[in-house]
Amino acid sequence: MRNKSNKKFMLLSAIGIFMVVDSHTFTAFNLFGNYIPYNSFFMPMFVFISGYFNKVDSSTKLSAFLRRKIRTLLLPYLGISVAVFGLQWLIDLYKLGEVPSYPPGYLVYMLQRVVTIGAPYALVTPMWFVISLFSVLMVYAVMKKRLFRIWHSYIMFPIFACLNLLVVYLAKNMDPVTLENILLPLKVLFLLPFIELGILYREYLEGKHEKLSGGWKVGLLFALLIVNVVRSNYMPLAYDIAFDRIDDLSGFTSPYIITPLISSIIGIAFWLTIVDLLGKPLQESRLVNYISCNTFWIMGFQIAFFNVLNCILMAINENLITLPYFNSEYFMESEWYYWEINSNVRSIYVVFGLFGPLVLKLLYDKIVSSVVRKK
Repeated sequence: MRNKSNKKFMLLSAIGIFMVVDSHTFTAFNLFGNYIPYNSFFMPMFVFISGYFNKVDSSTKLSAFLRRKIRTLLLPYLGISVAVFGLQWLIDLYKLGEVPSYPPGYLVYMLQRVVTIGAPYALVTPMWFVISLFSVLMVYAVMKKRLFRIWHSYIMFPIFACLNLLVVYLAKNMDPVTLENILLPLKVLFLLPFIELGILYREYLEGKHEKLSGGWKVGLLFALLIVNVVRSNYMPLAYDIAFDRIDDLSGFTSPYIITPLISSIIGIAFWLTIVDLLGKPLQESRLVNYISCNTFWIMGFQIAFFNVLNCILMAINENLITLPYFNSEYFMESEWYYWEINSNVRSIYVVFGLFGPLVLKLLYDKIVSSVVRKK
């Protein structure tokens, strides 16, 4: 575990991954989610964070950049996907009581999903983001390297914003089969403005934002909340300011194609201000630092650990006491089953989804360290 030096963005990424886990339990905690819905900004916020740390310029060697992103993005993606598949095999073995079998062509099916949805199978669905992030970083690096002499963030951001609007329009109007065939390039275009927004913030806005007094920051938070309340009232449904499914671009329910871009900017600005205003006590936390250093592990293993919890609950239900409303049949049919007896149980899923991967990573690190010492 490295000790991250940029404490603000360390905390921001830790909050972001907590929101990812919480959203997959139907928001057990729902931090300001009634006003700033998680699904209105948190995946663009991770791209924004990557943009903030992006230092591509005319001197960047694209081959070295590519190797670094393969090492830091694609190799962890591959390792976690393989590990979770093994865990899924064990979970299916327990659920079904027999050795799991897979239909012919299942490997090809998984590979097709990697280049469309972004995740090879259901248990690692949140990992779609890694393929999209790798792709958008590479496209951005090539563009900026080639156009560096005429590149300016205040010019490129509006251009990328227009591409974002075009993607939302196409996603809302395109035939689903055609849309699936070009999902990855469309997701790249959708996410490009948030790379540039991170750079804009770093180079032009961060100093001004941090210099705001506490009173102005509180005022900014309330203003952003009010803007979203007003926007929600103008939508057919209040939740239309959110967009649930960037992985397959099917969650744009707002009648306005600009809604996802505005919602993302508001959500990012809101949580940046929260971190600036209230984050100081948490910025020295070793736990927060560890969460921030292992967002990929949490993203990749969270659904698997939801299922591990379900296996424990099913064992209790079948062998010890009957758990009210726990449905073993539903669990055997779906990786997304939750025991929804009350909100407190959903909170337990969040704990498993967040800390299960961290404990696994801790054990992995200890094993690797032990092997290295022996060598």
